[in-house]
Amino acid sequence: MTRFGRTRRRFLQLAGSGTVVGFAGCLGGDGEQETETETETTTTTEEEEEHEEELPEGVSEEEFEHGPVPEEYRTALSQADEERVTDELFPKEDVKFQEASDAVEAELAQEGQNCGNCAQFIRDKNGDGFGACARVEGYIGADDWCSLWEPIPEEETATETETETETETETAGEGGEETEEEGGDAYSM
Repeated sequence: MTRFGRTRRRFLQLAGSGTVVGFAGCLGGDGEQETETETETTTTTEEEEEHEEELPEGVSEEEFEHGPVPEEYRTALSQADEERVTDELFPKEDVKFQEASDAVEAELAQEGQNCGNCAQFIRDKNGDGFGACARVEGYIGADDWCSLWEPIPEEETATETETETETETETAGEGGEETEEEGGDAYSM
């Protein structure tokens, strides 16, 4: 029995080692994993190159993300006539800043919401294809989005309301004056 026990034990050791070595051979080293890694690296590099191509000439990645923006944006008003206060700007990371299409896909934004139609957006003023924001630091594209997005107040509605109010005031004033004059004439007689 001792001999059988040793032979059996030796067999199990060899079989276990063979299984481990066989498994290790199946799990890696066949070249496919290296190809996938190279592909991922290449993809990342292409994305970085595409992003670098988008940067305005002479602007570093740091400046693009965090500013400062060109002088014409520092003093410009947003589409809702809000002033840009440099000391009170939010970092892009804090406001979920991203491409509008990605925000829609992530269900953070509705279709059609982007910086180009946000009240805080300051449109391109120097021809580099980017604007700025009254509340977020760095360069901003019209096709971007952040959690601070708000619609531009409708000027037509405000203008119509003001015009109606002015017309009502004038009409009331005219009517009141006529009444007073008529009343004055009636008492004079």
